[in-house]
Amino acid sequence: MLKSITTLVLGLTLATGALAQDDLPAPPPEDALPIPTLDIDRIPPRTSYEFAVQFSYGTVTYWRDYVPPWIGFGVRGGWGRNLGVSGAHRIGPSVTAVAEGPLGIHTSIAAEPHLAWDYVGDKGLLLGAGVGPALMWHSRSDTIGGENSFGVAPGAAVRLGWSQTFSRVGRRLFVFLEPKIRYVDGAPNPLVALAIGSGRGK
Repeated sequence: MLKSITTLVLGLTLATGALAQDDLPAPPPEDALPIPTLDIDRIPPRTSYEFAVQFSYGTVTYWRDYVPPWIGFGVRGGWGRNLGVSGAHRIGPSVTAVAEGPLGIHTSIAAEPHLAWDYVGDKGLLLGAGVGPALMWHSRSDTIGGENSFGVAPGAAVRLGWSQTFSRVGRRLFVFLEPKIRYVDGAPNPLVALAIGSGRGK
């Protein structure tokens, strides 16, 4: 009798466990599980710098009686502290070195230290402006004689172009047009430059 009761209780226990397992929902197939993803945000740089080569065209004002508007070549570097939560705005110094006019004949060489503001937007918009002096060396050489002169010319520039946002390793490429004006030898010296370069943020 005891053996029969034990067998009956054991059978009921196993049956109840089987029914409980049958009530559980089936696990989803492996291909239906969500794929885990990891989003890495671009960390805004605290400071950034850049380097560019540029080609310009405009009046060579000091030699305006000798040559028409001419092509110039130069290099530009900039550095500054990025401001705001996104780091889109930057204020800091920039320096441009250019040679304008027919080189070796009627040449103007300028170094332009500027206080510059630059903005790089999320959609690729690049804006900027700068103001500062142009330290200029003017040189003329011909068969009769020559002339050399040094001067300081106030100047200002604006920038409009395209830039990548900073990548996850803090790099970007950019291109911009930079209309600028100086006041040289008592007259305005307008020109426009095309610059192509890259930058990095830290």
